[in-house]
Amino acid sequence: MKRRTLLRTCVQAGVLALGQPLRAQGGARVVFLNPGESVERGTGPFWRMVGQFMTVAARALDMQLEIVFAERDHLLMLRQAEEVAGRASAPDYVIIVNEKMAGRQMLQTLSRSTAKVLVIHNDLTLEQRREIGNERQQLPRWIGSAVSDNARGGYRLMEELYRQVQVPSPSVIGITGDPNTPVSLERAQGAQQYIDQAGRGRTVQLAHGDWSYADGEQKGRVLLARYPDASIIWAANDSMALGALRAVKERGAPVRVGGTGGWPDALESIAAGGLAATAAGHYLIGAFAMVMLHDYHHGHDFAQHGGPSQKLDYLYVVNRRTVSRYDEALFRQADALDFKRYSLLGRPRTRGYDFTLERLVQRTRSS
Repeated sequence: MKRRTLLRTCVQAGVLALGQPLRAQGGARVVFLNPGESVERGTGPFWRMVGQFMTVAARALDMQLEIVFAERDHLLMLRQAEEVAGRASAPDYVIIVNEKMAGRQMLQTLSRSTAKVLVIHNDLTLEQRREIGNERQQLPRWIGSAVSDNARGGYRLMEELYRQVQVPSPSVIGITGDPNTPVSLERAQGAQQYIDQAGRGRTVQLAHGDWSYADGEQKGRVLLARYPDASIIWAANDSMALGALRAVKERGAPVRVGGTGGWPDALESIAAGGLAATAAGHYLIGAFAMVMLHDYHHGHDFAQHGGPSQKLDYLYVVNRRTVSRYDEALFRQADALDFKRYSLLGRPRTRGYDFTLERLVQRTRSS
């Protein structure tokens, strides 16, 4: 598998550079307040990939998309929300993320605009919802939320790692993210749920990290020295997993390492026999949100299919056996991804959204 940069992926998909509006004729106008970094600074490509797939979806759905990066600075993100709220010509929709618990304040700020708001990836916490209510209540322009089922992703990842180690009682080290970030907690909960249901093995320590390669490597060294009999390390993103993998290789330990994300570097590592697996596809949440807004904009309310708060169960565990097909479907054929096929427009009898990735991967295998 050849190493691909994000720029190459963007060129293959035929999309415009992130940060620039994608102009279309007559489609919904969407602003995405992206909490991530516009260039790589060690925390991985996740948020840039979210933007890239959103751009592919915008093109397929004839929508206008503007992406504004906050560079992992939640104070800047709040200022960006203020700027969007004050625009004389408001967009139709604003997509935000509850990064570093800034979602409540952003929703309140954006309530001054006529734009309708969708929260993705990091949902509001129960405490935040007690303060401002739920979708379409106290803040009627907050029309919905769409998040990955991160607990199911963590569960499936641990299930795969247990399958690979095949020892009577695995000792598990977990490296999750910010303790105040909902996705970080949910991924850990899902992994622990599988361990509990398996009835064997245990988590010897769950450490919180900063999502970076360097932090994963440093914590991997410390935790492997503390628990030399560990058989599994899992991490809440691929950057930390790849860092932990380096610590495993340095120690020469027979430890299976799993990540979360399905980033190109992680896929390359799996293909080369490095990482054991990754729970992949989180970066598609923005593209799926674009599908939901497209339908809403054309009179087909996504809330009719599961309510205004949607938890999407589509994450796909990639291992060495499936990595080539997944890479082919999501990256090498990125320009062939037609997100319009997920839309419910014109299909009134369909029960709900089916954002599963198996169809993409299986289609690649049979092509």
